[in-house]
Amino acid sequence: MSTLDDYVAKARTALEQLRPPLDELRGQADVAQSEARDRLQAGIAAVQKAQAKAKAQLDQAAQAGQGTWQSTARQTEQALNDAGAQLQTLIDQVQGNVGAAAPAARKAWVAFRDEWNRGQTDRTKLLDEG
Repeated sequence: MSTLDDYVAKARTALEQLRPPLDELRGQADVAQSEARDRLQAGIAAVQKAQAKAKAQLDQAAQAGQGTWQSTARQTEQALNDAGAQLQTLIDQVQGNVGAAAPAARKAWVAFRDEWNRGQTDRTKLLDEG
């Protein structure tokens, strides 16, 4: 497996790790009051948009080939970091607005963040090696 293939696989895994906390938040949004639900849904949409941007950049990196993939992959890393930061902001909003549901959202965020940090080390190493 090439460094590019290894990076793409690890980055795709990181992208997929955004899904469970978003699903959890979507469930919480369904039970939240109307105003809070609207804010949560807007935040979820923003994270999904950031996730889609990162996926598009990752797809570009996967297609770029061995000679030019690192530049696009570094942009992918930034987009993944941005998506994670938006998710953290959304979790903070949930904690402030939803009350009892916030601990579950925080737990999902911490699990995502910890796994993200472990994976980022591997992905960065691949970028530096490539």
